[in-house]
Amino acid sequence: MAVLLIPSSYRCDCGHEVHFFENTVREMQKMTSKRSKPATIDDGSDHGVEFYRGNAVAVICPKKGRCLITEKE
Repeated sequence: MAVLLIPSSYRCDCGHEVHFFENTVREMQKMTSKRSKPATIDDGSDHGVEFYRGNAVAVICPKKGRCLITEKE
């Protein structure tokens, strides 16, 4: 399961860490809080983070696919 490291960093099941500015994450949370569709941001690599209804719900990995964020480190 993918892990939330700090409010703007995530670790995929494959070990890759995705880092964003906190403002970017806050903007995605605000943007998706009232939407019924998920939105994804990426860090320039093949990995991305999916937000749905104001929460980060999954890390999108090119090797493992969609990995749900279930833990907080």
